Order: sequence, then structure tokens, then C-alpha cells
Amino acid sequence: MFRHRRLLAFEAVCRYGSALKAADHIHMAQPSVTAAVTALEGDVGAALCLRTSKGMTATAEGSVFVGRVRRALDHLKDAEGLIAARRTRVPLTRLVTGAQMRALAAVIQAGSFSEAARRLDISQPSVHRSVRELETLCGIALMQDQPTPEARELARHFALYQAELQMGLDEIREVQGRVAGTVTVGALPLARSGWLPDAVAATLADYPDARIRIIDGPYEAQLHDLLHGQIDFILGALRDPAPSKLIAQSHLFDDPLTIVVRADHPFAPGFDSDRDKLTPAQLDSLAWILPRPGTPGRIVFEQFMANKGLNPPQRVVECASLVAARALLLRTDMAALLSARQVDYEIRQGLLKIMGPPLTGSTRAIGITTRAGFAPTRLHASLLKELSDSFR
Repeated sequence: MFRHRRLLAFEAVCRYGSALKAADHIHMAQPSVTAAVTALEGDVGAALCLRTSKGMTATAEGSVFVGRVRRALDHLKDAEGLIAARRTRVPLTRLVTGAQMRALAAVIQAGSFSEAARRLDISQPSVHRSVRELETLCGIALMQDQPTPEARELARHFALYQAELQMGLDEIREVQGRVAGTVTVGALPLARSGWLPDAVAATLADYPDARIRIIDGPYEAQLHDLLHGQIDFILGALRDPAPSKLIAQSHLFDDPLTIVVRADHPFAPGFDSDRDKLTPAQLDSLAWILPRPGTPGRIVFEQFMANKGLNPPQRVVECASLVAARALLLRTDMAALLSARQVDYEIRQGLLKIMGPPLTGSTRAIGITTRAGFAPTRLHASLLKELSDSFR
């Protein structure tokens, strides 16, 4: 994406105020520093530094971009610490190249050198060479039969380095008056129905050129992508305890789970959802649409059944898709464990019915999960504000 030495030169110029002083600190010749900054300005399509007889100072675009560059370099310093735990500290921040970082990250993500080469549109020997050069630089094994744990952690830092630089590009455009960046949101089931779409619509009304990507999938996959900079934040049920020290969870509201059936289900006639409860015999007779084993909702359901003296049901469709769950409910006599918020429209339209009060102990904390220390762009901040304001 960017040549790493250009970023080092630009950051040093902003730190020390001139190409001459920067050259002394980063072991480059002054003309090379000046040329690197000029080339980086061409890369980003903006003037980053003002040249005067007294030196060089950051423009408005340069000020926001250097902040992102420094955050990106911090990830490389964290990677240096990882290597230092295995051997003496290596000046990775100064010596690593963009090609080496991209190659390792691509191999880890793609699962093979050949697929990484295809994704990077370079030859497979070039990918091999970059990874082997990185191994030599770090002095630790990165590739054995499988990528080593150190390789995976290095790749994570490299991916976050790239993510910060992309956000820096978006912020340059914001300074120029063009909010046209990208936000990638991981959406767990509850967020997909109304909460997230409403916030996205409001954000796009303010910033019509913005690009918003909504990713679904299991929590574990979304958490991985969050920690690797491929998702900006996750919306949905928070975890207690948090599964990683590298994330921050922001609580917005509590949401219980209820039993839902189609409105003309055999148990529905005469059933008062505010007062009545399904009997243990009725519960035991039902086929169920449930979350995957091990998820918070499934654990709550199994405890609920145990409290009724019932064994876990045998007739179960495991389903994380709200669309599929709705379709099954409307076509069968199955019952589903859902949030009333998720099916509010179908309930109001008389298509589905809640069968009794929320399950005891089923209330989940719902909110936003980000990386610890996440610094949003203006576009990110706008969407996060819309999401949060819905519950104030």
C-alpha cells in the first residue's frame, strides 16, 4: 500500500520539523528524506508538509495522517516486543518492508503461499522470498508445517498497521471535505433486524458517499477479524468475561430471550402472553430452533429446561440466521428462542406470537465491541453515535 521508508521519513519530518534533523535520526540522507515525503504526498494525493526556509511543518492533511502513521508504527513496536520475548530486540520498525508485511499477512489469511501470491497478484517465489527475509530479520521461525504462533501474532500486528494507514487515507479525504471512507461492521443476530439498519440509514443520509460493509457470521470469526483490523466493531451480545484483553465492550441495553411460535400454532389459541406460561409437558413436546451449543443463548435455554426438570430437546434445528428462523416458524409447529426485538414486526403483524414471559436469566447485555484503544474516523464516529443514541 505504502512504502514503509516513506512513512518513516514523513513521521520523522513531522517530529523534528525539518528534513535535515529527520535524516540524522532515521539514518537517511537529507535528499532521500525530502524525496520520500514528496513521493508519499503523491501516494496519498495531498500536500502533507509545508516547506519554508525554517523547515517543514504538517498541513491539516498531514496532521491527521501523521497521527495514523504513528498508531501504525506503534503496532510494529508491539511486534518488536513479541520478538524480544524470544531473542534480543530487533529494530523491526526501521528495517521491515511493506512487501514483507503484506506477504506474511497474506499467507496467514490465505492459508498457503500459492493462494497468497494469487491474492497479492505477485509470483509465489516472491512471497516465499519476502517471508524468508522476514524470518531472517526476526531471527525466529515463522513457517514450519504450519505458521508458528509468533507468525500469526506478527501478521495480526501487520494487519493492524495496514488498517491504521487506510483510516489515515480516509481522514485525509475528510479534511478535504469528502467523507467517502469505509466502515466494516460485524453484526450478530440482534443487530441485523432494526437497530443497525436504522443507524446505517441515518449515517448515509449525512454522508451519502460513505461505504458501509455489514458482515455476519459466528462471534468467534468476527472477533478474529476485529483483532486483525478487518472489522471495525461488532454489534450484538457482549461477553462476560470478555474473551480478550485486546477488546473494549460498551454496554447499551439489556435484552431478554423469549419463546416464539407462529400465531396459529396449536398452543397459541387462548394463550395470554402476559400471564400464561407453557407447561413442562408442552415444552417437552416441542421441536426447537436454537442457537449453536456453547453460545450464551443456548446455555440459558438448557438451564431453563433443566430448571423445569426437562432434558435438552432432541428435535433441534441449530440456526443463527434470523431469516431462516422466521421462515421455519411460519412453516412449522416449531418454537424458537429469540429476542422480541428481532421479531417485533412479525408480532405486530399477527404472524408470530410470544409464549410467556422472558426466560429467567436470559437477559443479555447488548452493545458495541471495538479493539482496545480504537480511534474512529469521523465516519466511524457518526455511525457509532447513531447506534448509541438509539438507546439514550
